[in-house]
Amino acid sequence: MAKTESKTLGVIERNLLNRVKNALVSVLLIFLIGTLYYWLFEGYSLTDAIFFVGITISTVGYGMHEQLSAFGKFFTVMLIFAGLSVVLYNVSYVTALLVEGELIKLMKQKRVERKVSKMKDHVIVVGAGNIGTQVINQLLRLNEPVVAIDSLVTEEELREKITDSSKTNNVVFVKGDATSEEVLLRAGIKQARALVTTLPNDALNIFVTLTAKNLNPNIYVVSNISNISNLTKFIYAGVDHPIATAEIAGLKIVEALTFLKKRENIIDVLNISDKAFQVEIIDIKNTKLAGRKIEELKLKEKYSVYIIGLLKDKALVLGPSKNEVLTDDSKAVLFGEVNGLSKFREDFLNT
Repeated sequence: MAKTESKTLGVIERNLLNRVKNALVSVLLIFLIGTLYYWLFEGYSLTDAIFFVGITISTVGYGMHEQLSAFGKFFTVMLIFAGLSVVLYNVSYVTALLVEGELIKLMKQKRVERKVSKMKDHVIVVGAGNIGTQVINQLLRLNEPVVAIDSLVTEEELREKITDSSKTNNVVFVKGDATSEEVLLRAGIKQARALVTTLPNDALNIFVTLTAKNLNPNIYVVSNISNISNLTKFIYAGVDHPIATAEIAGLKIVEALTFLKKRENIIDVLNISDKAFQVEIIDIKNTKLAGRKIEELKLKEKYSVYIIGLLKDKALVLGPSKNEVLTDDSKAVLFGEVNGLSKFREDFLNT
């Protein structure tokens, strides 16, 4: 559907240019033939011949020339019909384009292409559904230049989903099928640094990747996977970072339930090399940590736990010094293996 629409726009553009060219050539040809006839066969001066053809084609008609022959009168009638036919035909063609909205669509498409041509190192997001919209919102939050592609969602619908309304104009929207080379080229695939494809169909995501890599072998591709069994196909297609969103969401939900404890504020749970790690925030108040230096706690040696940050009055201090004293009005951001954090809690948090 989108591929057909894209081809239609190209045909309309070529037809419009050809129509204007043919109209000019036709008018000039009629003008030349008429001028030569009146000059050579009716005995008009060149100036009078040009003037008479002009008023004849335009149907202004300042009156019949006295020296005009019988055949000249017939020729003049034919000249009027020829001139009117050329003008009316071309005017009606352009009017039809305007009425059907195709010319407006073409002009809008050209405006988008001009915007994209000025972009460099941008991110192309294929699919403006739930996942794609979240990706776009996060990219805008980081002030990344974004081009969104979708064949079903309209530009107005996409802009309504953007969280920060002040940044809606920072997204360039290209309507079309991203499996088409023409659509990807209109999105600036050759100047883009990354492509994120979030389509719900694995085959389409793979095809988009293959098409994108063919046009820009260096582009970094992140792709959503609906069926984890297709992982190897994504890798073979050239996806640099495949993400099984459904599996990850399910894992995070179960991990949040499994590791949920009364005194914990778990930020995230990571699984690396068959080991589970946690990032969590603890309140120093009413614990055995208050008033002690980080160094004397021996967290690394005893528990393989690290204090990677301190929250004080909503300000985050990353990588606090080992001589930092933990106070009641602060919170510590901890990172460590689940077993080590569990032992740490028993020793310091159970009062």
